[in-house]
Amino acid sequence: MNTSARAFEACLETSSPLVTQDLPFDQIETHQDAFVVPFRRGKRTGSAFHAGVFGADGQVLPNTEMRTIHRSSMPTIEVRDAALENARRLKETWLFGGIASTQIGHIITRSMGMLWAIEALPKDTKLLFASMMHPEATHAFMAELFQELGIQNEVRILRKPAHVERLITAPDLFSEVTWCEAPEAYAGWLRDRALPRVASPTGRKIYITRDRMSGLAGRHLCEDILEDNLANAGFDIIAPEQLTLAEQFAMYAEAEVVIAADGSALHILPFTFRDDAQLFVIQRRAEFPPLIEGQLASFTKSKTVRIDAIADLIWPMERADNVALVQLDFQQLRDVFVEHGVVSKTAKWRIPSNAEVRASQTLGRGTQNGFLTDVERPQFLRQLRLQKEEMKGMKDTVELDPIPEIKGLRYFRVLKQLHEKLNPDWYLEVGTFTGKSLALARCNTIAVDPEFQLKFPAVNPDGKQMFFFQETSDAFFEGEFIKKNKIKIDFAFLDGMHLFEYLLRDFIATEKLMSKGGVIALHDCCPTSDYMATREFHDGPWTGDVWKTLLILLRYRPDLKIDVTTAGGTGLVLVSNLNPRSQVLSKKYDALVKDYMDEELSDLDGGVGGLYRNFDLVDPVEFISTL
Repeated sequence: MNTSARAFEACLETSSPLVTQDLPFDQIETHQDAFVVPFRRGKRTGSAFHAGVFGADGQVLPNTEMRTIHRSSMPTIEVRDAALENARRLKETWLFGGIASTQIGHIITRSMGMLWAIEALPKDTKLLFASMMHPEATHAFMAELFQELGIQNEVRILRKPAHVERLITAPDLFSEVTWCEAPEAYAGWLRDRALPRVASPTGRKIYITRDRMSGLAGRHLCEDILEDNLANAGFDIIAPEQLTLAEQFAMYAEAEVVIAADGSALHILPFTFRDDAQLFVIQRRAEFPPLIEGQLASFTKSKTVRIDAIADLIWPMERADNVALVQLDFQQLRDVFVEHGVVSKTAKWRIPSNAEVRASQTLGRGTQNGFLTDVERPQFLRQLRLQKEEMKGMKDTVELDPIPEIKGLRYFRVLKQLHEKLNPDWYLEVGTFTGKSLALARCNTIAVDPEFQLKFPAVNPDGKQMFFFQETSDAFFEGEFIKKNKIKIDFAFLDGMHLFEYLLRDFIATEKLMSKGGVIALHDCCPTSDYMATREFHDGPWTGDVWKTLLILLRYRPDLKIDVTTAGGTGLVLVSNLNPRSQVLSKKYDALVKDYMDEELSDLDGGVGGLYRNFDLVDPVEFISTL
């Protein structure tokens, strides 16, 4: 294989037309019959995982170190020998690309440092990555990233040990092994591949928000207020997870000023950020993340201002290290921005109240979750470790919460009494089906169902207005019938598709249409068995997983009044104190769906009965008597 840079310039078999000087092509090596052992769960000694890349003679191959800033590997001959049994075989030629992890930021910091070698390799060379507990053989973000960089080689993420017919190794020029510091030649190579090929307008002021995420990871408190302040100062508020990677590359190339927290976005920004732009990083931790520091210093010469405006650090009572809640000094932020001329002295700037800070703190976790100070947390972690040791010998002992009986007044009769008590002018029903619940209304009604099967007297005997929409609720709300006709809904019953993401969308859309003092009723949120709460429809009692919608409302909308009644046989949730202007759920919808999709009822602490730790059940008759 000819690896001289000059010979490469004229080589027609390379994987890229780019010419890059000063990359160490002479250190690329090919090894016959290599053996790769990826990271595997449970295979480790202390913090060192049994993983490594070995030659045919059993020795560790050069330029194959697999290490993160928190985890190391132990590539010993004993590790190799123990992994030989049942190892698979990969034919053809592969370039070893390092580690592949699940998180997006880790793909950049662990899987990019050896890819420059493709410039001197035939186009049919495949890319091989050692899995670090990534469960799949592919990775969606990795595929998108490589596509945007023009890397078209076949990719495989190796999850089990394998013999490799020919394995190419190359020096790692950018990863956690190098603390994300890269030589100028590598940074130039990568930026050249990432920069948009069409000139873009410049001058944008951008704030990178994390407020569209679920809020369970570490974050700044009251970020919605910070968004409003910066929007008033002329900033575009951007949630990068809602953009394609190509759109993110183009956005950073257009930016004159970017304000962002020290998170994954700062691993993408340096690829296309201009040297004459300004970056302001609002820290989430007192110590600036060294990987971000190394990458920014290597990839861009732009002005970077670090802002440590941390007024307080609050920890949820959880083991994870990435969940800190940061209370910011909003006045200090404003002063820094004014000093650097990115916010004018006259721009409107609001400082959160103490009540707003407290509400932001509990967002996504609920008020029943405890919180710790920075001083208290080490003792909490020590107690967790002791509890873990105690539980090792008690694996078969699982304490389950009791499951309550949901056998109050049948929900149709509860709905009838609610109509009588609330006396609504307009009633909205999603999921009318046979019309049994619709027949209870004596007011103006709007019924939505993709396939009506009316068996009950649906025509209002009092001569009120009635509207039937035989379509999905998504299509109905998109049509804006209620808004166009200036109708305000006083009472709504949501009983459509029994999947939590559908009910969540229906609630978000319905709340925007409610009158002052209006009430929204949700059905089937109180399952009493795992089988009842499956996402797949089946005969017999079936609620679907709409119980997740109830949890989301409890955790993300503490401003709502939520009463969970024991209306037979799967409960009736009554939501009042509605706020049609709230954007919390709509902002976080995509993140919430992603976070809650795979959650199972039996996975809750306490099992199925653990659901009922989150709220008090009330008798529907007693509740109605209080209205």
